[in-house]
Formats: sequence, structure tokens, C-alpha cells
Amino acid sequence: MAADDQRGAEPVTFAGGVLDRYRHVCAFVNQRSDQDGVFDSFISQGIDGGDRLLYVVDPAESAAPVNRLRHLGYDAAKLLEHHRCEVHTWTDTYLRDDRFDEAATLELLEHALVRQLSSRVRIMCDMDWAAGRPGVVDRLIEVEAKANFIHAGREHVVICSYDYAKFDGAFIVDVLRTHPMVLIGGMLQENPFFVPPSEFLEERATRADR
Repeated sequence: MAADDQRGAEPVTFAGGVLDRYRHVCAFVNQRSDQDGVFDSFISQGIDGGDRLLYVVDPAESAAPVNRLRHLGYDAAKLLEHHRCEVHTWTDTYLRDDRFDEAATLELLEHALVRQLSSRVRIMCDMDWAAGRPGVVDRLIEVEAKANFIHAGREHVVICSYDYAKFDGAFIVDVLRTHPMVLIGGMLQENPFFVPPSEFLEERATRADR
């Protein structure tokens, strides 16, 4: 199967919906514990179907994905050994050297989704690292928009989880506009507020010039 062709890929279900045309999801959660019930079937479907799992989590929670896999009855050590599952933290992805580098973040995403010829990847990112970082959120919004260029036409799935209680309303509106699919209230839906990335970035550039 070609890495940039979704036509032969098995359907991906998540939170009662099907990820078909769009596979970049903004998941609004209230507490991290709320995610387990929603993500468990998504994770199991991926493992049973031969997909790879990639987590990006708080360094303090790096053991949580492995513990959850064990809870679901999987041999987590074997999955890690065979690179069917990888756990990364904020400090080796978004915040290397304790700073956010937009270009480096997009480079990492491209490496994970485009350059590695492998089975489908299901990426689950805890985005709360950006909470309380006012100098970061505007740049993160642009990265989320540009990420759609990388995702387009590929079978991989990327889910960005935001605890909406930790971000202000303006950020929530903008991050919503950069994701074609949204999980809200525990239900997956195609996002009516999504703006295609070229249009979104042009709008932001125009606003910055004023």
C-alpha cells in the first residue's frame, strides 16, 4: 500500500464515528481519565489491525500508556520491543531544550507520517504542555493548521487532546478551526468550523499585517 493512499486502508472508528476523509482530530476533554473509555477501543482496533501506536505525553505520565495497554490485556513489553508502540514525552518532542520550535515540530510529524514506510500510525498527543504558555499558543495554532498539509491523503490518524478547562476561549476557537474532525461531549463529528489550512493561514497573515 502506498503511504499516501487511503483507498486500500481499513476504516478507522473512533468515539462512535468513522475517520475516513479526515484523520486529524481535536479531542476536547475535561480530565485525562475521561479519555480511557473513548480511546480504549481505538487503541485495541489499532493493535489488532497491525497499526503502530505513538503517544506524546506529559513526562510525569510516561508510564500511563503502557499501564493502559496492560489493563487492556496486551503484552506491552512485546509491543514496545517490536516498535508497535512508542511513548514520547513533551520534552523530546514539542519542548526540546525547553522551548517550542515550530519547524522542528513539523519536521518530527513529517518523519513520523511520511518518511517512514510502515503500517498505519495512530498518534495520540496530549497538548496540555501549551497551557499557561502565552508566547507559544499563537505559534502552536499555525503548526496545527500546517499539519493538515502533512496529514492530507494519508491513512495515518493524529488525535490532539486538549483539556478545555486549561485554555482560554480565543485559543479554543482557533484550535477548533484547524481540525477537520472534533471530539466534543464524547462524540466524534465532522467539524463545521474547520477552515482549510491555506485559507486559515492567509487570514492570520492578513490579520497580523493590520
